[in-house]
Amino acid sequence: MKKFLFVLLLLIPLYAVADRKADFINQVTGKTNIVDAHKNSYAVNQEKLDVYRASHPRYNFPKNIKDLNEKQAEQILSYFWDNYRFGDYKYDEIQEKVWDMMIHMSMSDLEKQINECIRKYYKFDDSFYAPFGSVASVSLLNGMAPKHIPDFYLILNEVKY
Repeated sequence: MKKFLFVLLLLIPLYAVADRKADFINQVTGKTNIVDAHKNSYAVNQEKLDVYRASHPRYNFPKNIKDLNEKQAEQILSYFWDNYRFGDYKYDEIQEKVWDMMIHMSMSDLEKQINECIRKYYKFDDSFYAPFGSVASVSLLNGMAPKHIPDFYLILNEVKY
C-alpha cells in the first residue's frame, strides 16, 4: 500500500503539468473560432501553421489559417508547447507571459525579445544568444531566485506586441 501511495504522489505533478498545458491551449483556442483572416485562427497565425506543416507533412493540414479547425489548432499549439519546452518553466508567471508572447508574436521576434530580456536581466553583452526554447534559454529563465521574478517580469512587460 505504501508503494502505491508513493507512486500516486509521484504521478500527481505530471498530471498537474498535463492539465496546465491543456488549460493554456484551451484558454487561447476557446470554444468559438475567432478568425482574423490576416492574422490568426484559434490563436494560430500563418507562420506557426507553416512551421507545423513543414514539420508534419503527413497530417495534410490546410495551407491557410482560414481553413484551420479547432482540433488542428490545438495540435499545433501542443507541438509549440512541447517543442519550445513551456512545460519545463519553473515559474508560472514567466511561463504565462512567454506563452502569451508566443501566441501574439512571430517566432523570430519572440526569440529576439526573449534574448534581449535575458541579456538585460543577467547583464550579458550584446553577443549573447540562446535559441528560444533551448535548454540554455529555459535554464536561464529558471535560473533566477524567486525573489527576482518580479524584476524579470517587469523586463518582460516592457516588450510591446
